[in-house]
Amino acid sequence: MGMRQTVRPWPARRGLVAAVTLLGAAAMFLVGCGGGAEGNGLASAPAAEIGGRTLDSFRAVDNVRVTARLSSGSVENADTSWDLRIAGQTTSGTFTISGHKIEVIKIEADTYIRAGVGYYAEIGESDAADLLADRWVRLTERQADQYRFLTVDGIALSIEGYLTNLDGAVSKTTLDGRDAVRVEDRDGVTLYAATTGDPVPLRIDLVGQENGRLEFLEYGAAAVATAPADPVDLAGIG
Repeated sequence: MGMRQTVRPWPARRGLVAAVTLLGAAAMFLVGCGGGAEGNGLASAPAAEIGGRTLDSFRAVDNVRVTARLSSGSVENADTSWDLRIAGQTTSGTFTISGHKIEVIKIEADTYIRAGVGYYAEIGESDAADLLADRWVRLTERQADQYRFLTVDGIALSIEGYLTNLDGAVSKTTLDGRDAVRVEDRDGVTLYAATTGDPVPLRIDLVGQENGRLEFLEYGAAAVATAPADPVDLAGIG
């Protein structure tokens, strides 16, 4: 079955690898990945150093919730959005694309999705909807490749272009009750990063032709995903 997957990327910038289909966010108290309330030196660093250290710290993370939304209008009325919980080699969460909710579970090389009739109609697979709609579906290797970014390394690659060579104004602030530094880049990117504990990213805002927000939440608290029971295995369908 040649089911096509439609994944809209996070906007490209500075050679950024297209990565993510975006989905809704919930602002929650952010817990640092290790370390206490002691300052990490980020508050006094220049913009370029803040971007590099933040990216390096995120790459070392093993457990985090990441949410995002993207819109040609305001981010409060997102066209696409996502909400992912990454724990070790597992990822679980949801996407919303053109109003269609898609659940996803990724465990190492295996990727499963569950979506409704409307999603399959949207991607031109109405004939398959009777079999696949509202059921967990294990994707083929080719189809699963489009979800390869659903890891810490994949998301780090997708945000690298935003955090490399930041050159805007730096200011101290707080975000959801946590001490942070704010870097406002001249190209419409604003980074918020933690100034206590590990210098991890807390939020990235985009302003331009498309408006977006990527949030990093619940460091160290995301649940480990388990494989769904009795999925439809597309590799076994001719």
